[in-house]
Amino acid sequence: MSDMHLSRELLRALAEGKMPPRAFLDLVLQHLFELCPHCRSEWEAYQSERLHAPGGHAGAFALLPRLLDEHLPRLKREERSSARDFRELVRLPPEQRAERIVRSYRRFRTPALIERLIEECRTRVTSSPRDAYHFADLARLVAGQAPDSSAARELHSLALGELANAARAGGDLVEADQIFVQARRIMMLGGVTDPRVAARLDSLEGSLRKDQRRFGQAKEVLQRALFLYGTVGELREIAMALMQLSAVLFQEGKAREALKAGKQVLEILKPGGDDACLYLAARRNLALYMVDLGHLDEALAIVDADESTHRIFGQPLFQIRYTWIRGRIASGKGDLPAAEAYFREARDTFIAAGIGYDAAMVSLDLALAYLQAGRPYETRKLAQEIAPIFETQDVQREAFAALLLFRDAAERETLTVGFVRELTAYLEAARVDSSLRFSPRAF
Repeated sequence: MSDMHLSRELLRALAEGKMPPRAFLDLVLQHLFELCPHCRSEWEAYQSERLHAPGGHAGAFALLPRLLDEHLPRLKREERSSARDFRELVRLPPEQRAERIVRSYRRFRTPALIERLIEECRTRVTSSPRDAYHFADLARLVAGQAPDSSAARELHSLALGELANAARAGGDLVEADQIFVQARRIMMLGGVTDPRVAARLDSLEGSLRKDQRRFGQAKEVLQRALFLYGTVGELREIAMALMQLSAVLFQEGKAREALKAGKQVLEILKPGGDDACLYLAARRNLALYMVDLGHLDEALAIVDADESTHRIFGQPLFQIRYTWIRGRIASGKGDLPAAEAYFREARDTFIAAGIGYDAAMVSLDLALAYLQAGRPYETRKLAQEIAPIFETQDVQREAFAALLLFRDAAERETLTVGFVRELTAYLEAARVDSSLRFSPRAF
């Protein structure tokens, strides 16, 4: 991380308790050592003295076996207890779980249980935000009742961060913002200094700021997350934060910068093992950025290489996104029949799954292809399908009204490429903020 420099943003983060002092000290020392060899040698000499001094590292190592003998049995008991408590909770109906925790005087108090609940939240957040919110809320509840310790405070702030993220994933950006304030407050007042916890909160906040379209703040917290993960060598988390950053840049209209960040992700991740799915997702993002930049053959090479590989993971809704990209590539090459076939297949799949926003955006991609090919009849026919298709989907009232504007403009033959692009950007934002209204400039 030698290219990370002191900045006002980092100083503000330190002052506001958003950056652990330990990580800030690492940064300052790193720059000091780069500038001054004498300071480096003095620091190394001091560390050597500590290592050999009575009570230094050597003494600590001598105590280690005794500490392990004392604490390992307790940790094992807590792990067994948390596994038993977790099993009991999930056997209960969801509406009874919180009450079971609150009414217990001794059980449901361990950090290990909080970690299990947080992990359950993370596994569900993309598939079921409501379930993820439930488990994060249980984690928050257990953390609030756990005996006070630095670990409990760290997990309390982390549980709140995951709760905020689940609220964001469920579309409630206002509640997510309010919960993040609580998480930061616990972190500051509780003296949380673990860089991993701070980095995770920054990463989650980056997702929220992206969805709020506060791109400057999103980039700031994600850059900080990258620095913090770098101090502890969390390569996979660095890759995930870079993926978030590339998505922010792409939504900001900076496809070239997004492509650069996306390529950095692939320098970290490996195609096999535990990261295989993440690696393929990063490659698919790269193909999207390439399509936007007009690198159609390169994007097609990624889709051709990865589509069959991704099929083994059994994720049909991820799989259909390759079809969507193929439609965009065909459209970019002027192959309207192929583009139409790909877009309709993708749209029908999203409609069957009840994912109205994606179905609408695929329809807009098809409308764009018709417009650019000078096919007003097909554009009007597609627009006439809008109302009956999306009335029963998960499209909110304001977004549905915007789609009706699209239909009306197509029927009057006043629809423009600029209007369709504005509507696509609006639907992307409205997916996570249903209060937004569509106010097109190109109309």
